[in-house]
Amino acid sequence: MKPIKQARNGNGNQALSGLAFSAFRRTGRLVLPATIATIISWVICQLGLFEIGRTCEAVWIRDTSPKPGPGITGSIRLLLTNLFTTWTTGFNVYDKNQWTFPFLLKGSMLIFITLLATVRIHSNYRILVFLGLYAFNWAGGDPMLGMNIYFGALLAELSNRLPSPSMTPQRNPFIRAMSGIALLLGLHVSGYPEVSPEWTAWSQNLAQIGQLIFPGKDYWRYWTSIGAQLITLAVVMSPRIQEILSHPAFVWLGSVSLPLYLIHGPLVRSLLAWMLFGWQKPISYYNQDVNGDLMDSWQRRSFPDGWVFCIVLPVFWLILLWTSHLWTTWVEPWCASMTKRIEEVMCGTDTGEKADLPRTNGCHGEKGERPRSNGFLNQV
Repeated sequence: MKPIKQARNGNGNQALSGLAFSAFRRTGRLVLPATIATIISWVICQLGLFEIGRTCEAVWIRDTSPKPGPGITGSIRLLLTNLFTTWTTGFNVYDKNQWTFPFLLKGSMLIFITLLATVRIHSNYRILVFLGLYAFNWAGGDPMLGMNIYFGALLAELSNRLPSPSMTPQRNPFIRAMSGIALLLGLHVSGYPEVSPEWTAWSQNLAQIGQLIFPGKDYWRYWTSIGAQLITLAVVMSPRIQEILSHPAFVWLGSVSLPLYLIHGPLVRSLLAWMLFGWQKPISYYNQDVNGDLMDSWQRRSFPDGWVFCIVLPVFWLILLWTSHLWTTWVEPWCASMTKRIEEVMCGTDTGEKADLPRTNGCHGEKGERPRSNGFLNQV
């Protein structure tokens, strides 16, 4: 939003400088929290606190609860391997929820590169570029990353162009109706199931539409992305929805959304598993071959009664929100401080945004000169 506003106001140099430093900081603000969360989950695993989760009836908890590593050296090797594979393949045995982080980082870099290439062109042509990239990713089979990234950029551009107050729903019944339709339609199509859409008529109808308009067979990826985009469009078009979402409670939830995502996995597999299943004795099961010889055996802890969930889940949610708040209070400022310190060392400035343009030789030339020749910025 900020680079687009600066570009529209004729501050192209500031927009370019802001993009350069934002791209630099984005990596640290994603990698550092994910690394800390993985280390915490690794410590919990080595202490054996996932063992109850590994024997419970809850499939997701059981399948995402890893075993402790083989000794100190082997455990440290596994930790380093998973810290690396988180960003290469999206696999992290200690926190499988982090499969989304490579997409977040790639999406950030895509939008930074696109804005860098289009920040100096007229806003009308920038909209055409965003539309073209959206259509390209639609046809190229990238609904989860490319389509969402460029739809967000398109909304950011359009939100700066909407006149006020004539385009608000209070003044324009058509816009009010369109925001309601977008919201309802988005909720409808985002519920498209990943498997077995033929079980219900509404999802079967969406599957038939998907055959006509989507490449490939992953219709659920397209429908869920389009649903999220329609819901976002409804929010942008409706001041009433914006007012509701601007309530301090929702604003606070938004401020802890990243730590909530990072922390909930380890806590569910350890604390919640203990609260729900830890007080039960495991039941042993085994398989035998045709001769009656033991093939394998395992243990399971069954689900508790419904009243246990009614008591445990609210308590767990309070603990989860409290720990997310602590993360926001202590861990995120530390990550921001470390990112800023790395920036100061590598860029040689306390506040990089004071510079008009990204410099040569890293972030600044030895004497602070701008590039003199054959650079894109000098030719525009």
